[in-house]
Amino acid sequence: MDLMSVASEFGTKEACFDFLEKKRWPEGVRCLFVDANGAPCGSDKISTIVTKEGKRKNGRAIPSRRLYQCQTCGHQFTPTTGTLFNDTHLPIQKWFFAVALMTNAKKGMSAMQMKRDLKVSYQTAWYLCHRIREALQGGSSLFTGTVEMDEAYIGGKYDERRARAKYDKAPVVGVLQRGTKEKASQVQAMHVEHVDKSLVQSIINERVSFDANIYTDEGGVYRHLAKTRNHQIVVHSKDEFVRGEGHTNSIEGFWSLVKRQIIGQHHWVSVKHLQAYLNERVHAFNNRKAEDMFGLVITALLCGIALPYAVLTADLEVVSDNVGDDPRT
Repeated sequence: MDLMSVASEFGTKEACFDFLEKKRWPEGVRCLFVDANGAPCGSDKISTIVTKEGKRKNGRAIPSRRLYQCQTCGHQFTPTTGTLFNDTHLPIQKWFFAVALMTNAKKGMSAMQMKRDLKVSYQTAWYLCHRIREALQGGSSLFTGTVEMDEAYIGGKYDERRARAKYDKAPVVGVLQRGTKEKASQVQAMHVEHVDKSLVQSIINERVSFDANIYTDEGGVYRHLAKTRNHQIVVHSKDEFVRGEGHTNSIEGFWSLVKRQIIGQHHWVSVKHLQAYLNERVHAFNNRKAEDMFGLVITALLCGIALPYAVLTADLEVVSDNVGDDPRT
């Protein structure tokens, strides 16, 4: 859904909350209360309360709110309670605009651009983007058929004037299942501390079916796979990039999308949040043929758990120019 369609269809908070309500409770609103023993109330006897707009003593406006109250247990909640929208002070329409901007941006959306488009502070835009990325954590279904595996190292070129090691880059590992006539190719990507044989073996065991055909380059961390798996190597060092069906061009194409987003949009990203950017790109890649990407992301936000700002920024460690030195991007 493009930005103009979102503005037309969800221009008011009432329209946004109606949409969230239908997405979250397609069969009618249910009570969200859970007692100390973990037993949910789940009652469908719900009253709707709409508060009026007002003003505080300092002159600041108090917006109207939509509340639900359970007639069984008395618990009050809103359409966003317990979701990634939880306790937001940002108008819900701007959340919808932000989702439209991020899902329609081919190379992602930087927080600075989001700040300009939504007319909010940089901190608000950065926090908003990361909460949306938090919702985009993909599943880990078992890949079958033809699978490609490759690693990449995210970071700038070595410069002796900069205070970092020559090979100090962030390693990422990706697994891609090639598409068929029925289904487009799918990918999984993860940021890891280092790449070795044991890590590669564990990823293969967890994410790739035993009867899959696996293609990799000639890296030493993959050579042991032939002992237990259907594994073929493409020898890039001898200018061999395709041999029959054997190649890693698809997963390398995905890495180019990741690097274009980081270089072209964010310029710098912290190592701590690198997985979030990978999740965003994986979600966009895997759902590139979806008819309603906007609806998918809104549903994911409703299914997600609240992400407090203090949790997002806790113990932030930045590696200078590894994949960036700006914790805000």
